[in-house]
Amino acid sequence: MGCRCWPAKALAATEPVEPQANSLQSASDDFVSYLKSETNDAARAAARVAREHKDTLDAAKSQMDAYVADLRAALSGQKERVKTLHKEASALWEDLSETAVSSWAEAERQAHMALDWIDKWMRNQSLSDQRPEIPV
Repeated sequence: MGCRCWPAKALAATEPVEPQANSLQSASDDFVSYLKSETNDAARAAARVAREHKDTLDAAKSQMDAYVADLRAALSGQKERVKTLHKEASALWEDLSETAVSSWAEAERQAHMALDWIDKWMRNQSLSDQRPEIPV
Protein backbone atom coordinates (compact mmCIF):
# COMPACT_ATOMS: atom_id res chain seq x y z
CA MET A 1 0.00 0.00 0.00
CA GLY A 2 2.92 2.26 0.62
CA CYS A 3 3.83 1.93 -3.05
CA ARG A 4 0.49 3.31 -4.21
CA CYS A 5 0.99 6.61 -2.37
CA TRP A 6 4.39 7.36 -3.82
CA PRO A 7 3.29 7.61 -7.51
CA ALA A 8 0.41 9.87 -6.46
CA LYS A 9 2.80 12.16 -4.60
CA ALA A 10 5.18 12.22 -7.57
CA LEU A 11 2.27 13.09 -9.88
CA ALA A 12 1.18 15.87 -7.53
CA ALA A 13 4.71 17.27 -7.47
CA THR A 14 4.81 17.47 -11.28
CA GLU A 15 1.53 19.33 -11.66
CA PRO A 16 2.90 22.84 -10.92
CA VAL A 17 5.18 22.66 -13.98
CA GLU A 18 2.50 24.10 -16.25
CA PRO A 19 1.89 27.15 -14.05
CA GLN A 20 5.67 27.64 -13.88
CA ALA A 21 5.90 27.47 -17.68
CA ASN A 22 3.07 29.98 -17.96
CA SER A 23 4.82 32.17 -15.41
CA LEU A 24 8.07 32.01 -17.39
CA GLN A 25 6.24 32.77 -20.63
CA SER A 26 4.48 35.66 -18.99
CA ALA A 27 7.75 37.06 -17.60
CA SER A 28 9.36 36.68 -21.00
CA ASP A 29 6.44 38.43 -22.71
CA ASP A 30 6.57 41.24 -20.14
CA PHE A 31 10.30 41.70 -20.70
CA VAL A 32 9.87 41.79 -24.50
CA SER A 33 7.08 44.37 -24.11
CA TYR A 34 9.34 46.44 -21.85
CA LEU A 35 12.18 46.30 -24.40
CA LYS A 36 9.82 47.31 -27.22
CA SER A 37 8.51 50.18 -25.15
CA GLU A 38 12.03 51.38 -24.29
CA THR A 39 13.11 51.05 -27.93
CA ASN A 40 10.11 53.05 -29.10
CA ASP A 41 10.76 55.69 -26.43
CA ALA A 42 14.42 55.94 -27.46
CA ALA A 43 13.50 56.21 -31.15
CA ARG A 44 10.96 58.94 -30.40
CA ALA A 45 13.51 60.84 -28.28
CA ALA A 46 16.16 60.55 -31.02
CA ALA A 47 13.69 61.79 -33.65
CA ARG A 48 12.71 64.72 -31.40
CA VAL A 49 16.38 65.66 -30.81
CA ALA A 50 17.07 65.39 -34.55
CA ARG A 51 14.11 67.67 -35.33
CA GLU A 52 15.13 70.18 -32.66
CA HIS A 53 18.74 70.30 -33.90
CA LYS A 54 18.14 69.89 -37.64
CA ASP A 55 19.95 73.12 -38.50
CA THR A 56 22.98 72.16 -36.40
CA LEU A 57 23.05 68.66 -37.91
CA ASP A 58 22.74 70.04 -41.46
CA ALA A 59 25.59 72.51 -40.81
CA ALA A 60 27.77 69.74 -39.37
CA LYS A 61 26.98 67.49 -42.35
CA SER A 62 27.83 70.29 -44.76
CA GLN A 63 31.10 70.95 -42.95
CA MET A 64 31.98 67.26 -42.94
CA ASP A 65 31.19 67.05 -46.67
CA ALA A 66 33.56 69.97 -47.29
CA TYR A 67 36.30 68.28 -45.20
CA VAL A 68 35.83 65.03 -47.10
CA ALA A 69 35.96 66.85 -50.46
CA ASP A 70 39.18 68.62 -49.41
CA LEU A 71 40.70 65.37 -48.23
CA ARG A 72 39.66 63.61 -51.45
CA ALA A 73 41.28 66.39 -53.52
CA ALA A 74 44.46 66.27 -51.42
CA LEU A 75 44.70 62.50 -51.66
CA SER A 76 43.99 62.57 -55.37
CA GLY A 77 46.89 64.99 -55.84
CA GLN A 78 49.09 62.78 -53.70
CA LYS A 79 48.09 59.76 -55.75
CA GLU A 80 49.14 61.48 -58.96
CA ARG A 81 52.40 62.59 -57.31
CA VAL A 82 53.13 59.02 -56.20
CA LYS A 83 52.49 57.77 -59.74
CA THR A 84 54.91 60.38 -61.10
CA LEU A 85 57.52 59.53 -58.47
CA HIS A 86 57.14 55.84 -59.27
CA LYS A 87 57.75 56.46 -62.97
CA GLU A 88 60.77 58.65 -62.20
CA ALA A 89 62.19 56.13 -59.73
CA SER A 90 61.73 53.30 -62.24
CA ALA A 91 63.51 55.27 -64.94
CA LEU A 92 66.34 56.16 -62.56
CA TRP A 93 66.66 52.51 -61.52
CA GLU A 94 66.90 51.44 -65.16
CA ASP A 95 69.60 54.07 -65.80
CA LEU A 96 71.55 52.99 -62.73
CA SER A 97 71.26 49.34 -63.71
CA GLU A 98 72.56 50.05 -67.21
CA THR A 99 75.39 52.17 -65.81
CA ALA A 100 76.32 49.44 -63.33
CA VAL A 101 76.36 46.81 -66.07
CA SER A 102 78.55 48.93 -68.33
CA SER A 103 80.82 49.83 -65.39
CA TRP A 104 81.27 46.17 -64.53
CA ALA A 105 81.96 45.37 -68.17
CA GLU A 106 84.57 48.16 -68.29
CA ALA A 107 86.15 46.96 -65.04
CA GLU A 108 86.29 43.42 -66.40
CA ARG A 109 87.86 44.62 -69.67
CA GLN A 110 90.51 46.60 -67.79
CA ALA A 111 91.22 43.65 -65.49
CA HIS A 112 91.78 41.40 -68.53
CA MET A 113 94.12 44.01 -70.05
CA ALA A 114 96.10 44.20 -66.80
CA LEU A 115 96.34 40.42 -66.58
CA ASP A 116 97.48 40.25 -70.22
CA TRP A 117 100.16 42.91 -69.58
CA ILE A 118 101.36 41.01 -66.46
CA ASP A 119 101.42 37.77 -68.46
CA LYS A 120 103.53 39.36 -71.23
CA TRP A 121 105.85 40.98 -68.73
CA MET A 122 106.38 37.68 -66.93
CA ARG A 123 107.12 35.91 -70.21
CA ASN A 124 109.64 38.60 -71.12
CA GLN A 125 111.28 38.25 -67.72
CA SER A 126 111.63 34.50 -68.04
CA LEU A 127 113.05 34.87 -71.58
CA SER A 128 115.61 37.40 -70.45
CA ASP A 129 116.65 35.07 -67.62
CA GLN A 130 117.28 32.31 -70.14
CA ARG A 131 119.51 34.47 -72.41
CA PRO A 132 122.32 35.99 -70.48
CA GLU A 133 123.47 39.19 -71.97
CA ILE A 134 126.95 39.10 -73.46
CA PRO A 135 128.99 42.10 -72.46
CA VAL A 136 130.51 43.86 -75.38
